[in-house]
Amino acid sequence: MRTFTLIFSIVIAAVCFWSGIKLILLYFKVKAWEKVQALVISKKVELHKKVSSRNSPYGVRIEYKYNYHGKDYTNNKVYLVELIGGQVNHMESAAAKAINKIENQVVVYVNQKDPQESVLFCNGVGLYVVIFFFGIISLLISFSYYQ
Repeated sequence: MRTFTLIFSIVIAAVCFWSGIKLILLYFKVKAWEKVQALVISKKVELHKKVSSRNSPYGVRIEYKYNYHGKDYTNNKVYLVELIGGQVNHMESAAAKAINKIENQVVVYVNQKDPQESVLFCNGVGLYVVIFFFGIISLLISFSYYQ
């Protein structure tokens, strides 16, 4: 049982370190992107195509248009995790509340190197730091079982 706990703790620590560092670095990278005014074209609550939770299968779909250095772009990335292929799950009521808070004019973060890449929200590095610290806690647990 000690060996199982040790291996499990180390795996959890590795996943937390990897994802925490990846998301923290992404946060600071996006914070350095240029902020641009965008016009919301459409917004709706939708069921995710790849459902990872029965309780929270909904997502927000917001399409927006922005002009960057004289060229028009359209995108639908809302949250940071979407830039790396992830998704944010909501209950239907929470997704509806999130949509209702979004105005017709928004500010988006645009990647200067690739202006087609943009994201609406870049706030709250706290969750990513918590994930990283869960890795530390898991590593401490694995060390305590090793001794």
